Amino acid sequence: MSTPNPFGPVTSSEVTVSSSIGASLVSLLMADDIQPGTDPSYQLCKTIYLYHPLGQKMAESPINLAQSQSRKVTVQNAPEEVTKAFVKEWADLSADQHIHNVMRLSRVYGLASLVLGCEEVPAEQPLDMTKIWQQSLWFTALDPLNTAGSLVLSQVPTAPDFNKPVVVRVNGKVFHRSRYQVVFNESPVYLAYTSSAFGFVGRSVYQRALFPLKSFIRTMIADDMIRPNWVCWSPSKRRPARSSTG
Repeated sequence: MSTPNPFGPVTSSEVTVSSSIGASLVSLLMADDIQPGTDPSYQLCKTIYLYHPLGQKMAESPINLAQSQSRKVTVQNAPEEVTKAFVKEWADLSADQHIHNVMRLSRVYGLASLVLGCEEVPAEQPLDMTKIWQQSLWFTALDPLNTAGSLVLSQVPTAPDFNKPVVVRVNGKVFHRSRYQVVFNESPVYLAYTSSAFGFVGRSVYQRALFPLKSFIRTMIADDMIRPNWVCWSPSKRRPARSSTG
């Protein structure tokens, strides 16, 4: 098999994909239709996050930095036992992890939702705050595909729900407004449809960096092609040492 010129145009058909790069990443990022200003799809954002060397770092680094230090919790006019109980319940619910997950998904796709589930109360009904201590509760972070169709957002400027989420629906189940929180990465822009989030919502962190991310993969492929020649190359003769004259 002939080796293509690493400094010329490189396409997915010309590349022998190694396991370190991955066929799915190369087939998507090396597509000819990815040009500056291209809007990434849901699947492309997922592939970048899973396989691109910079995908996880771009999505999670700011969140990891924000959560790198624990919070100092105080409850005004309450004994120390109240603060300890709050911190214990916060840890038991894995609240930090749920916050991390919903923020991570919002940065990957431009939109994410966090819903509160309860075994005893249907999703479309509000919870009685005086009884939640004896109920089975859980939190779930949802990506745009889980809520597709319910978070398109109205584009009527005079409507009260203009560019605002009004319902979260998952598999036909509607959640009460008090039991979900929608997170955008950046604010919605009028008539700016986000393909990765299936609505007029926020934008993925990969959207503006899509073409540079593609160039990064092209550079990796070129380096991989050239490296064997660098390793095997050795000078055929030693350069004679210069004689010093007084």
